[in-house]
Order: sequence, then structure tokens, then C-alpha cells
Amino acid sequence: MAEPISKIRDTSPSKEELEKIRLAELKSSIASDESGFLEMLEFVKLLNDSGALEAVNSAMKAKEDITKTLLNEWRKEPITNAINNLMLSSQLLTDTKPETTEKMLENIKNATQAADVAAKHEETLGLFGLMKALKDPDVNRTLRYGVTFLKEMGKQLK
Repeated sequence: MAEPISKIRDTSPSKEELEKIRLAELKSSIASDESGFLEMLEFVKLLNDSGALEAVNSAMKAKEDITKTLLNEWRKEPITNAINNLMLSSQLLTDTKPETTEKMLENIKNATQAADVAAKHEETLGLFGLMKALKDPDVNRTLRYGVTFLKEMGKQLK
């Protein structure tokens, strides 16, 4: 007949044996993918040399304080206003056809260049010069556009 079990033997590896096993696995992993490991080491070295590694480590240690400060700043009115304005501006850009935006920007660029050239001349624009300019179809078209734009903006301000 078999002897009764009187002692339970622990077959799990000791802490030192686990460490040796993990170290052997790590060595094997590094040996099988040497180039990737060397690139990672080079990357960490570059981060360390530039001081970015220290900055990242400090940021990770202070992540709760940084998050709290960031959230407090985002809740302030100027930041929320900026975010809301950015969202509204993006909505305007999505509602406007790209061809219209491109044409408008090209017109602004050309008008700015022409205005720069005209600003270099010291000629005074008198009342009669202004009346003559109003008869120019391009000037008249631009004024009608501007007046219509201002009128529609005024309606919305009521």
C-alpha cells in the first residue's frame, strides 16, 4: 500500500528562478528582434540627449496636476468662447462651397496687391474722384455687394 502524503511540496518556481526565466525570455526576445530593439534604444538615447525624456518623465509623474490644470483652463470663458467660435467657423466653412471660398480669397489677394500699389501714390481722392469711381462698374459691383452684405447683417442684429 502507498504511504500517505504527509508533506506538500511547492513545485512553483522561486522568485530567483522566475527572474532567471524572465531574463532568459527577454534575452531570447532581444536576440530574435535585434534591429527593433536597437532602434528603440537609439530613440530613447535621442530623447534623453534632447532633454525630452526628462520632460516626458516629469509630465508622467505630474499627470494628475497637469490634467487638473488643463481641465480648469478649458473651463474658463475665453477658452470655451474660442472653442465655440472655432466650431462655428468650421460650420461656415463646411456650408460654403470651396469654389466660392477659393474665388473670394483670390479676389482678396488681388485687391490687396492693387491697394498696396495705389497706397504708394500720394494722390488725394476728392469728391469728384469718388463720384467718378462710383461710375466704374467694378467699384459699383463691389459697393453693391458690400451694402447688401451689411444690410443682411443688420437684419440679423435686430
